[in-house]
Amino acid sequence: MPGLYIHIPFCRAKCGYCDFASAPGKPGEIDAFLEALAREASAYAGLAGKFSTLYIGGGTPSLLSTEQLEKLFLIISDLTGPPQRLAESTFEANPESLGAEKAALLKKAGISRISLGLQASQDSLLRRLGRAAMSGDFLKACGLLRAAGFNNINADLMCGLPGQTLKDFTDSIEWLLKLKPEHVSFYALEVHGKTPFSAAGVKEEPEAAAGMYEAGAAALEPAGLHRYEISNFSRPGRESVHNLNYWEQGEYLGLGPSAASYLGGERRANVAGAAVYVRAALAGKEIPLQYRETLSGRGKNAEKIMLGLRKTSGIELPDDIFIEFREETTRLTEAGLLEKSGSRIKIKEDRLYVSNAVFREFV
Repeated sequence: MPGLYIHIPFCRAKCGYCDFASAPGKPGEIDAFLEALAREASAYAGLAGKFSTLYIGGGTPSLLSTEQLEKLFLIISDLTGPPQRLAESTFEANPESLGAEKAALLKKAGISRISLGLQASQDSLLRRLGRAAMSGDFLKACGLLRAAGFNNINADLMCGLPGQTLKDFTDSIEWLLKLKPEHVSFYALEVHGKTPFSAAGVKEEPEAAAGMYEAGAAALEPAGLHRYEISNFSRPGRESVHNLNYWEQGEYLGLGPSAASYLGGERRANVAGAAVYVRAALAGKEIPLQYRETLSGRGKNAEKIMLGLRKTSGIELPDDIFIEFREETTRLTEAGLLEKSGSRIKIKEDRLYVSNAVFREFV
């Protein structure tokens, strides 16, 4: 069964590193977007009841008012039915826009998992990133979520930030572990064009980020958070079901600006601009696409391998695919990057951070 992704393209302010399709929402824009989303969702009524997971991301979904969130959940329930029936339903939130009323509403609506942005526990680093929330806001939001009954919280951390030291990163992990999150995700800073960091000349620091990543992994494992994917750690049974579907080349539908879909062997992504998206949907026109491609043959098999190798357990290859890529897998094994066990291959644990060197062999 496919997963459902909803992209909310609004945020309070653009962070210095952010390359996602998001912008501060002006009065009336969010309501117009929700109407457009309802129009797009209605085109997929034939898939109603067939989804297994839900992920609401952005942007900052928690920026929506309680009334807007209620409307959003009505739109979604037309496709999914009650979120409680899903294997998992995730909602992304930023601490500064998540109060007690919204936390209670999310729980009542059937959301089972919250992904909360932390990035760092040092307020000086958060200000440098342009974050609206400080560490105290994150602490308060966690308390509100626990009080509302949530027992599955993910926290995002970033490494390789400007001015960030190895001690800063390990201190952030130590600070976070006191809150006992069920899931932690690491992201190394990437400086993309047309972002404030790019304009300011901020440079990536891959070597520093690699050291932080490895130190972070070493700290999380003894705390009961095992690494099950290159950048994701969880307590047993708290792995992200929705994201595992991506890495296992499962199908999914994406709704909203820039949202990607993979259905029937075709990959596509909606236009990124929220204004263009809303105009097209409200005019009853087809949503413009950023791209559309159909995967088949060697290209589809290569993608299957690359996605599967993101998981620390690796991927079990059918005989035909194993034979098709025997040369590449043998070369990577001899280079000390891959491990083979029968028809299963995986990236060696101490080589996970250089996974791109493995993926390039399959492009």
